[in-house]
Order: sequence, then structure tokens, then C-alpha cells
Amino acid sequence: MCDVWYTGTKRLTASQRARLTASGLSVHHVPLIETRLTHNQMPISQFDWLVVTSQTAVPALRDVPRDVKVAAVGEKTKQALETVGFTVALMPETFTGEALFRDLATVVKADEVVLFARGDLANTAHMAKLENVHDWVVYETIGRELTETEVEALEGIEALLVLSPSAVHALTPYLDHFHGTWYAIGEVTERAVREVSTLPVRVPECYTMDALIQCIGEDFS
Repeated sequence: MCDVWYTGTKRLTASQRARLTASGLSVHHVPLIETRLTHNQMPISQFDWLVVTSQTAVPALRDVPRDVKVAAVGEKTKQALETVGFTVALMPETFTGEALFRDLATVVKADEVVLFARGDLANTAHMAKLENVHDWVVYETIGRELTETEVEALEGIEALLVLSPSAVHALTPYLDHFHGTWYAIGEVTERAVREVSTLPVRVPECYTMDALIQCIGEDFS
């Protein structure tokens, strides 16, 4: 069995873990970050569009009217929004914030107001594509240090599954101990990896957890 670290905050589903195990992988859940709601008030009360680039933001949207138009970054975020009563009007083909704001810029009217509900580390440069967009930080991301035992274990890990630049940054102090392959969920996380590491990086064509699992499963089968 090859040892793999899955570094996401949420646990893998039973089917996801089973697929990895079936590929000869011993999966260890080592979350590197945690998120906390900020409980910041909405900066505006009237708006036409709500933009959400992570399912982590969804619990903070309890008081947001359900009749606004919603733009979601990808399938998991879309599902989380729909579960609490929102209707998603726009989702890009490529599941990135850049693609989402690019698509939004083609449909948002000049007089429409946009509210961007995000984490504290989200890229805000894409907001410049819209004329009337308001920023709402609804959660913060906190990294953690590895234990001494985890640092030692990292020496024998053959693959790291990373789902965000934040996870990559949390691992950066320990990169001398890792000699395997990175599996990044999308191009934004891939860029973060390449900034700090020269080791191989694999990225699935579709930026979803299931696609990432398929990618690593095919490599190790």
C-alpha cells in the first residue's frame, strides 16, 4: 500500500475512500487548515447578484434573501447553496474564481449590484471585472503546524492531495521532508504548489474532488 495524505478539512466520503483503497492507497486524513465564520454583517442590504466561490461560505448566508441571482464557482458549491434554498443562475465551465467573474461580467447589467461572499484569503483581483461589487468576508482560514510525528511520517508519503493554496502554504515549512507527487484540485492550487516546489504536480481536467480521486487512482492502479 502507498501512503497518501488527504489534507482537506472535510472527511472523505466512504465511497471516495473506498476508491482510493481499491487503487492500493493507504489514505491518511491530515487536515492542514481550519475555517471559522467571521459573523461579519452584510455590507449592503439590497443587491441583485450573490457570488460564492466556496461551499465553506454557505453557512454564513442564512439571512441572505433567496430570490437573488446566485453565481457559484462549481458543482459542490452549487449543491451546498441549493440545499439551503438558493437557485444558482450561473456556474462557469472551469471551476475557478477567475472564470466565474469573467462569465459574470458578460451577464451582469450596468445597474446591478453584486455581493461577493468570500473567505479572507480569496483572490479579490477578479472583482475589478465588475463595476458595482461589494466585498463580504464571511469566514477566515487558519493554518496549523505539523506535529513531530507527522513531519517524520511525511518522509514516506508518496502523494499529497491539496485542495487550496492555504493547504500548500501550511505545508511549505516542511517541504524538505516530502519527495512524492502533488495532486492539486485546480489551477489556482497548482500555481501555489509550483511557487514552492519542483516536484511533480498532477491536476484533474475537471476541478472536483471526485476527479482528483480518479486522477490519483489511475496513477497508482
